[in-house]
Amino acid sequence: MRFSSPLATPIAMKKRIAIQHLRPGMYIAGMDQSWFQTPFLRHKWLVKREDEITLLRSYGIQDVFIDTEKGCDVISAPVNLESTNTQTTHDVSLTSLHPDFGPNPEDIESARLLRAEAISTLDVFFRQMEAPSSQHLIEVRGVVSTLLDGLLEHQAAMVSLIQMRRFDASLATHGVDTGVLAMAIGQEYGCDPSHLKHLGLAAMVHDIGQLRLPLNLLRKVQPYSTQDHKLIQAHCDMGEAILNQFPDFPEESKQMVLRHHERLDGSGYPHGLKGKEISEPTQILSIADTYDAQISGRCSQPPVPPARALSELYRAAVAGQYAIGLVQRLIHLLGVYPIGSLVLLNTGEQAVVVWVHSHSRMTPTIKLLKNALGQPFEEQEIIDLSSQAANGTSRSIQESIDPHEAGWDMTKILDSLW
Repeated sequence: MRFSSPLATPIAMKKRIAIQHLRPGMYIAGMDQSWFQTPFLRHKWLVKREDEITLLRSYGIQDVFIDTEKGCDVISAPVNLESTNTQTTHDVSLTSLHPDFGPNPEDIESARLLRAEAISTLDVFFRQMEAPSSQHLIEVRGVVSTLLDGLLEHQAAMVSLIQMRRFDASLATHGVDTGVLAMAIGQEYGCDPSHLKHLGLAAMVHDIGQLRLPLNLLRKVQPYSTQDHKLIQAHCDMGEAILNQFPDFPEESKQMVLRHHERLDGSGYPHGLKGKEISEPTQILSIADTYDAQISGRCSQPPVPPARALSELYRAAVAGQYAIGLVQRLIHLLGVYPIGSLVLLNTGEQAVVVWVHSHSRMTPTIKLLKNALGQPFEEQEIIDLSSQAANGTSRSIQESIDPHEAGWDMTKILDSLW
């Protein structure tokens, strides 16, 4: 898309301008950085003060999109909003400017559509394995490119949707969400687009070998026996064999599929590789796969709360199974208490994390659920822990809570978040 000069008269109501042309009275409709790169709870609001523009500059924003129907144009005289309403704008915080305490609903909806279409395409691909064709692979590679583009535009929304999982352990859902997480970690790590596409493709189909396993094994809810584990471990070699049917499938991606259960300390399978024998993209895939499998509940294991899944992943990294630096990239993406985490506050209250700030990972936005006496709140207040009023109750997260042990229905809680 091309944008006209900031000084030209626009045909549309939205246009792109350089940050130096931004003035109070203009309505920001978007920025040149994704949600996860900035501290702003929304990327759409009416600029009221110069210090808001200064804060934008401090976070590296170079261009913004303005809506001239909702605010001033660049050729219009700036409006001094402070002089017209000094009392209400003098001490306004970023939180009060953005009442939704989360991503733009339009971003969430776009991310939902991208994810749903990707899952549908991948599900069809898996169902066509009896008569695979190059066209099937082309469609999946197209999905990877679409998801990567979506990450660039709606990264926070797409990563957040994974935390909103209704514990869907299907192969296609797991593949898509692992792909989104892996490419997001790869972006954080600085991988170039071509490597990200290879990583995303491998992540989407990393468990394709499970199509050759008995259905009663995959649906088993009891703990696996030793023989069950041997069968499950065979899915890596089976996956490579299936992908060999596609002459155009990248060798780099195929090796990731084969090795995504290898561990740095040699405790993985199928070949017990160690250290540098496992490529960094493969390690990224392993981390994304492990986290998503834990929170969704796969391979006879019940779902694990997001905060505990991250904690266990980090402990495994300290023990030598994963690269600590790469696990830290995932924590940076999701926060120590990811969206959907149930937490106990220092006040004795219980809450659920509804948004994680890129500038303050330890102080997310929460929704209060129960008071210190264990009684549900009639009105579930939303509080940004990173910007609490000095004269009010100072809340902080004490620890995460297991929803099952606390008697919570996570499906209902997640449904109520956004």
